[in-house]
Amino acid sequence: MATTAPASSTASDLPKAPAAASKAALDTAVADNTNGSADTNADSTTDDYRTVFQDPTNFNVKHPLYNSWTLWFDNPSQKGMASARGSKDSWGDDMNKVVDFDSVEEFWGLYNNVVPPSELPQKANYYLFKDGVKPAWEDPANTNGGKWSIQLPRDKTRANIDRLWLYTMLAAIGETLEAPYPSGVPPPSSSPQDELITGVIMSARANFYRISIWTRRADEDDEVMARLLDIGKHFKTSILGYDLDAKVGGGLTSDVEFQSHKESEKKKGKKTIV
Repeated sequence: MATTAPASSTASDLPKAPAAASKAALDTAVADNTNGSADTNADSTTDDYRTVFQDPTNFNVKHPLYNSWTLWFDNPSQKGMASARGSKDSWGDDMNKVVDFDSVEEFWGLYNNVVPPSELPQKANYYLFKDGVKPAWEDPANTNGGKWSIQLPRDKTRANIDRLWLYTMLAAIGETLEAPYPSGVPPPSSSPQDELITGVIMSARANFYRISIWTRRADEDDEVMARLLDIGKHFKTSILGYDLDAKVGGGLTSDVEFQSHKESEKKKGKKTIV
């Protein structure tokens, strides 16, 4: 995959909600710097710590994320040519793992060196998923889940799509998609099964972009539905920037809607809209 280097971005460039999501991943590590929980250069002293937020080029501290993540990329528009050569046989065979990362600094290094969504070819996709989870319905973490998504017209959204995708990724790796935790750090979970979010997807199409948030569950249990609705509301207001009661759908713009993977296979599957 070709790479490029858009203008350098750090948390200082971000509005309140995305900046909080990005900073959430740092809070515990920063508090524990003197105990050695963050990786630093051997010659650094406590007073010399420089995070990526303070110096995006010469930082000397690595802050671990709550989860490890993997960025994947594919461009199915090239599948036909590849299949003709006999090198690609089915969906997923043309999916490429770009990089694994588990720190804030590695994320920003990745972000500043990949092609932004506004420059992706038609039918190309980015998939940012938790380590060990493949971006496919068939993966056990996704089989019983669903997705929040919004479709946005390409011509009217191109100037903003890079920003919206960045905010979505920051909310995912900062663990603020599911709930804004008072301390900025999610509480310890006894199992990955406790975490609803499995990944986020950016899709570029001829006439629109689509951003999706995939979840581990989609059942109608009251507690699960309440958590899913919180994710959708946070996505609509804090990431996309709409008022909660705003009417979004119209033309090539879809509503902010949730649908289980099983329902999406039906012609008129059930949807939940916020």
